[in-house]
Amino acid sequence: MSKRKRQEAILSLISKHQIATQEEVVERLGRVGIHTTQATVSRDIAELGLVRVGGPDSHYVKPSDGLGAASPAGREDRLQRLLRDLPLTVRRGQGIAILTTTPGSANSLASAIDAVAWPELIGTIAGDDTIFAALALHPRAYEGFAQRIAQLGAYVQPED
Repeated sequence: MSKRKRQEAILSLISKHQIATQEEVVERLGRVGIHTTQATVSRDIAELGLVRVGGPDSHYVKPSDGLGAASPAGREDRLQRLLRDLPLTVRRGQGIAILTTTPGSANSLASAIDAVAWPELIGTIAGDDTIFAALALHPRAYEGFAQRIAQLGAYVQPED
């Protein structure tokens, strides 16, 4: 089975059924004769730009045109969804922003922050609950970064 055919099958499945987990995608693919692994499905979901929507009845959807995970709007949307569920506090450091969140959440948040590719940000390093965000070398980089992330739902600590 080619990757293209498998991904087409995934798109067909999510258009017909409310599928909430990658394991369910694997199971439903198996029912139609496409045997694959959860890891492969995970990569396919990312490449297709699928997102999970909803609360208790969450399920995968293909965002409308222009809102795929690869688009700038899609990446900001992903970060905003994460910030709705995960608290994030931002503090100013010397040339960096220090971001703190709940244990185990730093990697997913750092990945989403890197993906938005804001001009104020060079990149991130994540631990378990702390992220160091390296800022660009211009005087207002921290203010620009702090304003953008606050608009998406992070708490930015006021400076002393």
